[in-house]
Amino acid sequence: MFDSHFHLTDPRLNTLPEIEQGQCCGVEIGADFESLPDVFAFANRHEQVYCTAGVHPAYADVYSANDLENFVAEHISNPKFVAIGECGLDYHRPDLPSREQQIEVFKHQIHLADRYAKPLVVHSRDAWEDTVEILIANKSKLKNGVLIHCMSYTAEQATFLINQLSGIDVYFAFGGHLTYKNKEYLHDTLRVIPLNRILIETDAPYLAPVPKRSEVNRPEFILYTAQIMAKVLRKTVAEIENLITTNAYRFYQIKTAQ
Repeated sequence: MFDSHFHLTDPRLNTLPEIEQGQCCGVEIGADFESLPDVFAFANRHEQVYCTAGVHPAYADVYSANDLENFVAEHISNPKFVAIGECGLDYHRPDLPSREQQIEVFKHQIHLADRYAKPLVVHSRDAWEDTVEILIANKSKLKNGVLIHCMSYTAEQATFLINQLSGIDVYFAFGGHLTYKNKEYLHDTLRVIPLNRILIETDAPYLAPVPKRSEVNRPEFILYTAQIMAKVLRKTVAEIENLITTNAYRFYQIKTAQ
């Protein structure tokens, strides 16, 4: 099953036999600049793993536009390099970089995605209004597609964004939080999104699904999220697997499934 977003180079995931055995496929997400060489090396070592280049809003205060631009330009011909991100806004904690810093860094990475014709992977937590305002204002730069990773907003908000970005391929990825009792409103969100715009993710090692919520999240736990997704959408798990794999290859512009 194609996992659209994980962080398998995290030291908490130092033993992954399913990766070594070629039993996992998905996208290793770049989140801070210093880790990008490891992210790309990891993807290059594993046939069914792809990668992105981006800087998470938590690192906006140490962001170097020149450094990221140079890295992207250097690696743009790598067929494993499939998107810019994760980038965006996170207003969840007061100790994160200022909103002004986050917004500036987010806008720059939108420009990079446009310049290098890459899809954009967006992180948005407790920052709906600013995220949407920025995406709408930069609609012309999103023609390669945009993914709202770890979708945590309501059905009404999802519908609004889809309508406002009419003509743009907007995707939404759901992770382990879809299985949480306090996030059941996300079932309604999932139902309003067109089937060809739905992705699934683990965000490993974060956001482990029920019944593994207290554990470090691992790629194989994606099945629990897929089971809930299948129930909500009234499909079989096999149908969900086929759906989200097709959608992931389309969004990430991966030409041939490995």
